[in-house]
Amino acid sequence: MNTMKCNLNHPLIFWITIGLTGVFAAACTSSSQRTVTPAFYHWQTTLALFPAERSYLDSLGCKKLYIKVLDVGRDALSGEIQPYSLLEIADTTGISNFEIVPTVFITNEVFKNISEEKIEWLAGKVAVGLRLEAREVQFDCDWTPSTRDAFFLFLKKIKKHLPKQTRLSATIRLHQYKFPDKTGVPPVERGMLMFYNTGDIEHLETNNSIFQTADAEKYIIGTPKNYPLPLDLALPVFSWALIYRDGELWKIISEMPENELVDSARFQKIQNHSGSFVIQKGTFISGHYLRPGDLLRMETISPELLREAARLAAQADLANDATVAFFHLDTLATHRYPVQLLDSVCRMICFQ
Repeated sequence: MNTMKCNLNHPLIFWITIGLTGVFAAACTSSSQRTVTPAFYHWQTTLALFPAERSYLDSLGCKKLYIKVLDVGRDALSGEIQPYSLLEIADTTGISNFEIVPTVFITNEVFKNISEEKIEWLAGKVAVGLRLEAREVQFDCDWTPSTRDAFFLFLKKIKKHLPKQTRLSATIRLHQYKFPDKTGVPPVERGMLMFYNTGDIEHLETNNSIFQTADAEKYIIGTPKNYPLPLDLALPVFSWALIYRDGELWKIISEMPENELVDSARFQKIQNHSGSFVIQKGTFISGHYLRPGDLLRMETISPELLREAARLAAQADLANDATVAFFHLDTLATHRYPVQLLDSVCRMICFQ
């Protein structure tokens, strides 16, 4: 385990039983005010850690995983609330060494025009799927002022369904962090400040919607350090390709083989716009057919940009015992972001 000295200046059938528990271990201990514990989000639909991933996590001193167990949304045609992604457990080898935080993603659409009876029904269904020994359960929903009351009521109701010792946490977007009076504060024990997706993903001219310093600064600089919940921190370690068709965002491809972009017969680079291409001829990418005239923007987080995000995030009102969770764990992340880099990022959060 890594230790650091810190100096702080400031009809639904989609339910699952995991039954996995682990031992919480801090990766940053301190005689000062803040400790930092590294963690990872596991956002894939199949749970099976490869040996290289387990070794990677061990090297970082990571003993905590936020594992998405369920996506809930509304059917585009019927409008009915239903699951559209359910975790499949393929291999539990080594998982018992981690503290598991089951995470449920719920779209904001779910809480639009929803009755209290339907909220109660939904809370009961989700709770059935969360019958496991877990210290913490996290809910990820980008609620808005119009859906706030419904989402918060859902949290209160599901709390009653879960064991009393279960702690609830919720993701907090930057706009929710800066304007708690407008967006409200969820009725949970902890928040996870999501320090990415700061740009407008829908806009063709956006350089990097995952993270840009100028975008994030608007929410951090000058914001009082008085957020009502203790906050953990999520930082991005992922990339994606955004496909625009007829001027609108059409598809997000999370596993884009970047080496294909060197084929100028298929991809014409757009001048003065880093990472953007025009599709020259029809081609398949990760099972998706791209047609001539489609626009592709490749977005990634470089080591330098990750450090910059950490530098700025350290100025936020984080808890004195903050978890720093990297989004998300996959083979690409283990190759692209060395353990030494992530360790240094944790130290940046720790020392500020």
